[in-house]
Amino acid sequence: MSLTFEMLFVIGVVASMIVWIVKQFIRIGKPIPDAWLTVGVYVVSFPLALAFTPLVLPAFPAYVDLPTFIPLLITYLGALVVVISAPVGLAALIYQALLKRIMDGLGNRARILFARG
Repeated sequence: MSLTFEMLFVIGVVASMIVWIVKQFIRIGKPIPDAWLTVGVYVVSFPLALAFTPLVLPAFPAYVDLPTFIPLLITYLGALVVVISAPVGLAALIYQALLKRIMDGLGNRARILFARG
């Protein structure tokens, strides 16, 4: 799956908002650690992926007792992995595009900080 123009537009707007938030934290002297930024960007990219791809969960099978429930649960989890794989893959693409835009937006700020230090 490729990113459409609409997706890239939304990614650009979200990246601009994240860059503004990060710059506000830097301005008050509390820079966000890289690990938190990475996790935060993926946390933002997954709902964006869900917004761009419709997610239809499989119906949970009917069961009577525990011996029939366990195999049905394992089968259901296998079907759920197949359904979730498309949004997770798209979230990885969105994450890469979003992180690049954020790093480009923070690039000038980083150059200024490195020049001072």
